[in-house]
Amino acid sequence: PLFEIASAETGLDWRLLAAMGYQESHWDTQATSPTGVRGLMMLTHNTMRLLGLDDRVDPEQSIVGGARYLRMLKDRLPERITEPDRTWLALAAYNVGYGHLEDARVLTQKRGGDPDKWIDVKDALPLLTQKHWYSQTRNGYARGYEPVLYVENIRSYYDILVWEIDRETDPEIPEPTFPTDLLTL
Repeated sequence: PLFEIASAETGLDWRLLAAMGYQESHWDTQATSPTGVRGLMMLTHNTMRLLGLDDRVDPEQSIVGGARYLRMLKDRLPERITEPDRTWLALAAYNVGYGHLEDARVLTQKRGGDPDKWIDVKDALPLLTQKHWYSQTRNGYARGYEPVLYVENIRSYYDILVWEIDRETDPEIPEPTFPTDLLTL
């Protein structure tokens, strides 16, 4: 129900938000990452302050905060970026930071790719780990492999949730196949 509340407030699919929460914390409200982010949606202190929230481990604040932050990132992207690329790029920014996403988009364009397409940007993100490439960017080094796995895992979790929910109304829907290498980070 908290994902549905956040969905109603932000216009984002609650199943996408639930997939994010699963990727971030496996829906553990007390989760803490090695870098110190906490809660179900793994929000930083700065993001919580930006959103006007005060308790990262409160499930409602965490889910609503994560949804609001993703909405902000989607809205910040250039209007010309269409779905589903807009969502995948915003998810990458949620994970690695908007500045690093923009760096990867610039590198994508320099390399002849389309900076508005996830399929091209996901090839550039890992370059942010290599000095040759990150030294050409505004924001420098980033663990660029992580947002690629992050987005691809969320896409898989989202597909699973959609299938499960659709199957409740139509049991004849066949079971999907998922690439197992994307299901762990």
